[in-house]
Amino acid sequence: MTLVPIYRALLLAGFQQAAQYRVQSLLWMLFAIIRPVIFLAAWVAVATAQGGSIAGYSVGDFAAYYVCLTFVSQLAMAWNSHEFEWEVNQGRLSPKLLRPLHPLHYSVVDNIIFKLNTLPVLGLILVAISLSFGARYATQPWHVVAFVPSIILAAALLFMFNWVIASLAFWATRMRTANTLFQRASFVFAGQIAPISLMPVWLQAMSFGLPFWYMQGAPTEILKGSVTVEQALLIMAGQSLWLVVTYVAFRWIWRRGLRAYQAVGA
Repeated sequence: MTLVPIYRALLLAGFQQAAQYRVQSLLWMLFAIIRPVIFLAAWVAVATAQGGSIAGYSVGDFAAYYVCLTFVSQLAMAWNSHEFEWEVNQGRLSPKLLRPLHPLHYSVVDNIIFKLNTLPVLGLILVAISLSFGARYATQPWHVVAFVPSIILAAALLFMFNWVIASLAFWATRMRTANTLFQRASFVFAGQIAPISLMPVWLQAMSFGLPFWYMQGAPTEILKGSVTVEQALLIMAGQSLWLVVTYVAFRWIWRRGLRAYQAVGA
């Protein structure tokens, strides 16, 4: 069974449905960019108070970093761990399991549609922020080329990691704790508070050894132009390794979760 015509049909139906909720999608997108904009304003204030820079990061550097981070976060975002709990608890997963497609595919389509619908507005907002704060990019053409596979790997990694967390709903009735732990870890290790290079050395080492930085911070650094060719290749190798690990973990948890799944219609 080829997936191309199936995805084409799902995308068409999804765009038609999403057209009815454009305002809601835009609101979600705006909520998602509030945090990086707040951190940008905070770091700009601190840098200005200290003479215009902190550890080599000027106001323009901070602006470029958080603009790139916001763009990356939007492209890589996933929300499966929040929705799947409700589907399991309400028995809504049961009819999906009877379909020939894995439920994961429907989430992929929803994810793509949301991002395509919100990117034009997000692009205009980020351009305005860049101009307002004087963002300074060091991006070269090869950085843009390297960014494409890096953001694809980052989005796939974050998507699969969300599915690993979501699959725990087969055993847990409430996923709030797991989601909160994931969000807090991402907050610290993914480079959301500040660029990793401004963190203590021990925290940098932990970030490079955990998957969270590869979901957001790594492609951000590539897009901003802060890495060399060798570093970009190492980043993508780390992303690929964590993606394989996460996918294997998901398959293992999913198979055992289905055996434990009990719901109306299951």
